[in-house]
Amino acid sequence: MSDDKINLLSGLFTKDQRPEILSVDVAELKALITLHVPEDLSWFDGHFPEQKVLPGVVQIDWAGKFSKALLLNSERFSQLTNVKFKSMVMPNTQMSLELTYLPEKHLIKFHFFSEHDSFSSGSFKFLTP
Repeated sequence: MSDDKINLLSGLFTKDQRPEILSVDVAELKALITLHVPEDLSWFDGHFPEQKVLPGVVQIDWAGKFSKALLLNSERFSQLTNVKFKSMVMPNTQMSLELTYLPEKHLIKFHFFSEHDSFSSGSFKFLTP
C-alpha cells in the first residue's frame, strides 16, 4: 500500500480529529481502511466524562470523507440510509472501515468493524450528475 493514500486521507482532518490510518487497500468499487482510534482525539472531550466514546456522527463523517476521497471524487451526498450503531468505539480501538460503491444504486455502503465487533454501518445516497 502506498503512503500516498494514507497521506491523502490523513490530510482530510486536523491532527486532533483524525484516526491513525494504518493501511488503505482500494480495488475497483471497494476500499478497506485499517484505523486506530487514538485516545487523545478532541471528539472524546465531553462525550461521556466517565467513559469516553467516539460519537456516531464522527464515524459517519469519517466514512463520508473517505468515500469521497477514494471512490466518488466530486459527487454530492443527498442522504443517509440504514444507519445502525451496534457497539461503542472506545479510545485506543483498532478497527476497519469497509466502503462498497454501488454505482447503479447511486450509493456507498460503509461498515466499521473489528475482529470481534461490528461498530456501525449504513449507506450514503448521492446525487446523480
